[in-house]
Amino acid sequence: MSYIITFFAVFFTDIVNTYYIKAIAEDKPLVASTLASIVMLIYSIALISFVNDNLMLIPALLGAFTGTYVAMIIKRKNG
Repeated sequence: MSYIITFFAVFFTDIVNTYYIKAIAEDKPLVASTLASIVMLIYSIALISFVNDNLMLIPALLGAFTGTYVAMIIKRKNG
């Protein structure tokens, strides 16, 4: 179960991080600040898990790759 939580924590972190970067580029400080807090909160879950178990880096890396890939697909569709 920990592997699944780690995967999805990093997966969603990367998706939210994409929108965070977009908010910065569009000069939206309140949105960017809110998203930065969300990124930190979600990423902390993953960080705690792979500090305790180095094998958690595997689902974290897979989550990072998949999350960024999905975020880019969504971004491309939404323009």
